[in-house]
Amino acid sequence: MKKIILSIAVLSLALSSCDDFLTKEPKQNQSDELALATFSGIDEATAGNYVNLRSGSWYGSTFPVTFDVMCGNCAVGPITGRMRSEVIWNYNPNSTLGLWAAAYNMILGCNRVLAAIDEGTFNREGATDEQINSVKAENLFLRAIAYFDLVRVYAQPYGYIKANGITGTEALGVPIIREDDLSARPARNTVAEVYEQLIIPDLQEAERLMSTSYVRANVKDRKAAITVPVIQALMARVYQYHEDWQLAADYATKVINNGSYRLLSGNNFVKQWDGTVSGDETIFKIYIVYGESSNDIGGLLTVPEYDGAQGYGDVRVSNDLIELFDPEDVRYTDLMTTNSEYQGYYWSKKYPGKDNSLNYNDVPIFRISEMYLIRSEAIFNGAKVSGVSSDVVDLNRVATSRGANSYQEFSVENLFKETRREFFLEGHIFFDMKRLQLSLTREDHSQIENQNIAFPGTRWALPIPQHEILNNKNMVQNPGYNVQ
Repeated sequence: MKKIILSIAVLSLALSSCDDFLTKEPKQNQSDELALATFSGIDEATAGNYVNLRSGSWYGSTFPVTFDVMCGNCAVGPITGRMRSEVIWNYNPNSTLGLWAAAYNMILGCNRVLAAIDEGTFNREGATDEQINSVKAENLFLRAIAYFDLVRVYAQPYGYIKANGITGTEALGVPIIREDDLSARPARNTVAEVYEQLIIPDLQEAERLMSTSYVRANVKDRKAAITVPVIQALMARVYQYHEDWQLAADYATKVINNGSYRLLSGNNFVKQWDGTVSGDETIFKIYIVYGESSNDIGGLLTVPEYDGAQGYGDVRVSNDLIELFDPEDVRYTDLMTTNSEYQGYYWSKKYPGKDNSLNYNDVPIFRISEMYLIRSEAIFNGAKVSGVSSDVVDLNRVATSRGANSYQEFSVENLFKETRREFFLEGHIFFDMKRLQLSLTREDHSQIENQNIAFPGTRWALPIPQHEILNNKNMVQNPGYNVQ
């Protein structure tokens, strides 16, 4: 097995200075090659690959919140100064999101495990073919979700590129890397190639390999483990972004018909956020382990308390979002709160913390409501689903389960309204706006810069870290971000 040679920019999720760039190998590669010589070692390395998802530059910290701040679901609170740069889209190659490093760390870890399995020279003692195939499926899924998030953040959306026949730099995605030797310094593949040569084939193979009875051993929460419906949920989302509407509907339906997940209504929906009701809506999540990892979502978002509680209230819910809710919608009545010291402001209750600490919050990646909304949009775009009579049916299933009024018809405007209400502070809005080719307009915007961001525009593809440009002669920067 070849040794990985890797030079990446390790950034914090928040905007950081160029002094924060580091060059290092992934953790897995610093250990002896013998670590992957047994199935036990391969299994442990796979568990290590999971850890990247909950890193401080990805779902383990403010990654989901950042996009709601950028796109008008949230605004800066009245007290502290965090996330003021994000709200005005103040990104440049020396100060960008840290996803690049975290995702490629995981990709390289997955590549090593996949190479070891494919070579087949490891000690299989105690392992069945079913276990080996399922572990391979986990790594294929992890590699696919890494590339999916990378191409969503650092590239223009697939549908926009395809519809407008765009070529050149604007059509570029991220480098596809399947080997564990990066000394060649890879160039960027196109967005279409990233979907069609890696993300979709990896997920198809993962679904084929994963046993329906497999669940990773020793996980603290089964919803944090990759299973067949987790793979299918990502496939539904990927096919939605790739505009394969029948496949998006088919895979959303597979998850809906699985029977393990259900839409919760009223108070039950609200209580799943504080853990007092089982999260039957959750398909896959990042489980934050008390004492082992933490995130600061709770303190960042929680209403500021002046009586000894922990909330900082840095990020409040925008009035633009508040105005979208119907009066009886529990997402408004029960998942928002106020503070008498700060009249006119709302804060979210979605991340109340666990184990009596705001610093520990699980983060949902897929929920069943998304599958209904994907299917609704797919039917609108021509997909057929047995037993679902029209495109508005699933849209209304989600809305009415929350106490909101039903829609008279499906439209892109109504879909976007519902996704904003349903997934606020879960990191969907930026990607939905790009995918639907919607411009950003904000009324509740306290900053003087960049109140509105037009689509199309260069800002919708965030800058590649400058460290990557400097250390790879084949890497080209996104338009609009070249450093002089």
